[in-house]
Amino acid sequence: MTARDTRRHTSPSHLSSYLRDSTTCSRTVVEVDDRNELSRRLWLLREQLEQLVCALDIQQLVLTNNRLRWLPIVTEDVEQLVDDIRASEAERAMLSSAVAVELGLPENAALSDLVDAVGEPYQAVWRRHRLSLLSLRAEIENISSTNRSVGMRGLSANREALSALGGDALDTYDPSGGTKPLTTVSSNFDRTA
Repeated sequence: MTARDTRRHTSPSHLSSYLRDSTTCSRTVVEVDDRNELSRRLWLLREQLEQLVCALDIQQLVLTNNRLRWLPIVTEDVEQLVDDIRASEAERAMLSSAVAVELGLPENAALSDLVDAVGEPYQAVWRRHRLSLLSLRAEIENISSTNRSVGMRGLSANREALSALGGDALDTYDPSGGTKPLTTVSSNFDRTA
């Protein structure tokens, strides 16, 4: 076959007529096992939680270094990850319910119950996922608590600085857009007690 013949046989019009007339194409439908899908969802959830840990660490760096210019962007990233995790968790919960029923367990069985009821290779994999998810959850709670604490200290320091600049007559905006007096914390109060 020459180059000219190859072009003629692969031109768009010849190719589309070949595809349209061809009976050699067949489709294979692969049924996805709920256990495999649950394993995939657990991996996804772990990855998303690790990304959340990273975003919270970045948020903490922004707060502790008083780089508040970046706080809205970092906070938006955290909120988007939390939304993604909620969606993934809802899908995982549905799959877990289906697998629980397959294993003869109640629909609301915990992952630890599924681990105990399923055979290998899922048992070892799901056990590792469970331990990792628990560890990530504890890490997220710890970082979030620290971030709240750092944020509150920064807010308190900003209020005190504003109060020192203008006395006690400073106003701030309320949620409705109106103004209200800014309440300040006494600078004589020992917060470490």
